[in-house]
Amino acid sequence: MEAYLQVLNAEQRAAVEAPDGPTLVLAGAGSGKTRVIITRISHLIHARAVSPFRILAMTFTNKAASEMKERVEQQVMSGSIDITVTTFHSFCARFLRREIDVLGRESSFAIYDASDQQQVIKRIIKKMDLNSVRYPPGRLKAIISQQKNAGEWGAKPENETERRVYEAYQEELERSNALDFDDLLVLTLRILNESEECRTRYQNRFRHILVDEYQDTNKVQLQLLKRLCGPDPNLFAVGDEDQSIYGWRGAQIENILEFNQHFPGAHVFKLERNYRSTAMILEFANRAIAANQQRNPKNLWTEAQAGAPVRQQPFNSARDEADFIARQILDLKMKKQAEFSDFAILFRSNFLSRSLEEVMRTYRIPYQLVGGTKFYDRKEIKDLLAYMRIVVNPKDWSNFERAIGIPSRGIGQKSLDTIARFFHESVNLDQAMAATICAKALSSKAHNGLESFLALYRKMSGLAESEAPSVWLAQLVQEIEYVEYLSREDELSAENRVGNIDELIASVRELEEEGTVGTLAAFLDHSALISDADQIEDKKKQVSLMTVHAAKGLEFDHVFVMGLEEGVFPNQRALDEREAALEEERRLFYVAVTRARQHLFLSYARQRQTFGNTTYGIPSRFLRKATNPETEPQPQAMLPLDLPEKSNRPLRGKTVRAGDLANHLKDLEDQMRAQNIHISLAKSEGGKTASPRFRVGQMVIHPKFGHGKIVQIAPSGTDRRIGVLFLGKGTKMFMESKAPLKPM
Repeated sequence: MEAYLQVLNAEQRAAVEAPDGPTLVLAGAGSGKTRVIITRISHLIHARAVSPFRILAMTFTNKAASEMKERVEQQVMSGSIDITVTTFHSFCARFLRREIDVLGRESSFAIYDASDQQQVIKRIIKKMDLNSVRYPPGRLKAIISQQKNAGEWGAKPENETERRVYEAYQEELERSNALDFDDLLVLTLRILNESEECRTRYQNRFRHILVDEYQDTNKVQLQLLKRLCGPDPNLFAVGDEDQSIYGWRGAQIENILEFNQHFPGAHVFKLERNYRSTAMILEFANRAIAANQQRNPKNLWTEAQAGAPVRQQPFNSARDEADFIARQILDLKMKKQAEFSDFAILFRSNFLSRSLEEVMRTYRIPYQLVGGTKFYDRKEIKDLLAYMRIVVNPKDWSNFERAIGIPSRGIGQKSLDTIARFFHESVNLDQAMAATICAKALSSKAHNGLESFLALYRKMSGLAESEAPSVWLAQLVQEIEYVEYLSREDELSAENRVGNIDELIASVRELEEEGTVGTLAAFLDHSALISDADQIEDKKKQVSLMTVHAAKGLEFDHVFVMGLEEGVFPNQRALDEREAALEEERRLFYVAVTRARQHLFLSYARQRQTFGNTTYGIPSRFLRKATNPETEPQPQAMLPLDLPEKSNRPLRGKTVRAGDLANHLKDLEDQMRAQNIHISLAKSEGGKTASPRFRVGQMVIHPKFGHGKIVQIAPSGTDRRIGVLFLGKGTKMFMESKAPLKPM
């Protein structure tokens, strides 16, 4: 037996040795899925004599792709092999650099990130004179993305205004020779669909395709894989539907659940042995996910020790919760001789990090906030990248607008509008600037500013052909006197910003030395496709604070999952917007708890400040579902799933007498008071109790959930959120203006 097979368990080995054809490996959390993919690649090369050149492995983050390639090279015992290990978006970016001329587009295209997209949409909203409250840029961006990921080329939103925004957005991107992330996938698929020559060439090149995190693929990615695989698909897909948590951005759990339908005759393997967590953590995780219907039944198990019980802890306030977590970290660090990097604090939404960060600073605990402002989203970095982008893509109007104003050259919006007219009549930015200068269309100050910028632009464009990207970048900083500009703008923050610029130049130099980038265009592609997970600094000894979404694929010895209140986790907005959201929220909770190796702490706060308002919470339904009443005590302040029946008048019939309902609601109120759960009073801005049609303590009836009692009212913008505790169904949240509730 080959040495690389001896380290596998029986199920892993069976998957690795699967014959050619479509193969699906259902790999539970911590079951060694990455090892299986890497060993499968080694097996193809060693046992099947497949050339590495014919193998394509795809995953979802640059970090995962880099680690996978490094481990493959180590296992194959070669310092460098000609294998393609990449992300979907990186693969498509490289594909389009070579093939986009099929569509009559230029290969020097820019890749617009999320903030670039937002800026384009904001300009369109302003130009169309739309109300940005009614049509927020973020929502329009999501609509555009959903439309593209639907996989139907040329389809547009049905709403007339949204369709006009979509069309204007696409026109500006094409005029600027730019693509967004979704275009990378969509245009690659379009070329593979329309060009038989191109499709055949890539099918012949990649005879074996392996995909990690298959449950995260969307409709377009599935179609891409089908086109790349061809009529005889050697697709080796590894994933876990229980960890499918990106439905809100287009991922389709059906891709993994219906794998056999998409690829008939597939071999299917299941990995349930866990190598990460203790038995106690796995038992809790299995119970947590068991209620989901959209899944292939799996039961994670381990030969490891039982470990410490999963700890569930209630707190009176968010500050108490954060304080407890900080003290536990210091205590465990001392007892277990752990490093700060062994700890992670996970939460459903970013707003929960505020109290944590304050307490971390108070206790002087080093931490990194993953998913905060990305390095490449910082102003000083985007300023310099704007210059780089217009040199690489001389049609990038969006970044031209940014670059020409940094530092100020006396060119305001009126002058930009004038240059834009020449730009629309020209081939590129260079010609547009030259034509504007020749026509003397600007004021004297703006004219001089444009002349100096054009000279700089031409100089830096020339240097881009002869200098390495890091040298070019250092020269740019000097040419525009950017350090001095930062000092003039804000002397207090200048030092940190200059430090970020030094870090940028150093990172470019490091990528050059690794052979990852050799041109400005290659570096721009690299920076545009960086994800939150790629920015986690593993080597630094600091606690990781992150959303559960950002934690996927990671693991830590000690994990704290905080903010486990109903409406927060599961997230009420998600539940309101999508019918399938509850199961996805439960999968997200499952992902959170399976990040832990040794200790898992779950907590919630009865009172929390949220966007300036005080809200009062009850424990998440996920805690109630995952707790085993036979072996574990219910957490403090945990509301029971069903009301105790103290009388002989159960509320199960079709009709209920008012007296019976009142008695049961009084029982419920007594339970809440005994467990120290407080009821909120909504206040108006003037401090007086609000007096619309609903009030805390009021009994109401809902057409679906039946009789209930209002236990929470909190402001939400111009509206109010109402929490109603229904008999036997828990608390449901409604917006007052839309609540289908009738007072009793």
